Amino acid sequence: MSNFAKDFNRNYSHFKGIQKVLVFFYFPGVYACFIYRLLNYLYKKEKLPYRVMYRLLFLLLYIPFKFITGVEIHPEAEIKGGLSIPHCTSIVIARNAKIGENFTIHQCCTVGMSYKNLMAPVIGDNVFMSCNASIIGDIKIGHNVLVLPNSSVAKSIENDVIVGGVPAKVIKENPYDFYHH
Repeated sequence: MSNFAKDFNRNYSHFKGIQKVLVFFYFPGVYACFIYRLLNYLYKKEKLPYRVMYRLLFLLLYIPFKFITGVEIHPEAEIKGGLSIPHCTSIVIARNAKIGENFTIHQCCTVGMSYKNLMAPVIGDNVFMSCNASIIGDIKIGHNVLVLPNSSVAKSIENDVIVGGVPAKVIKENPYDFYHH
């Protein structure tokens, strides 16, 4: 659950005092991150009580909150700390996706599996997916990548670039460090 602390601090550290508590009532991305982190933690445990708790909470939390938040992050996906979901609506992350630190995903985005081999993308650190973008298939996305709105990425992408279009192509090298400005 330490990754949830990283998620929370990355997104809401600027709130102070009672405002930090109110975040839970206002931002649905907090719920989506918390439920994913909790179920992912339980999924990784192999003892029977954890497995039972996982299945119970999957039914009681994941399914209803998938409809409430509009976020479907499969508990088996591997996402490092710093996950950011600024706007919750129609977000899907496949069950075998592997995602690095400081991943930002906006509304109407998909990180999905290939139907050929059922493999999902491996995404590096500091990747930013703008609205209506998709990253699909057995591909690798490098570190410090910005995926522009309405883009469809179906081929591997190197580090430090901005990609856009359908199919997505490198627009330019990413000269701006949008995570550490």
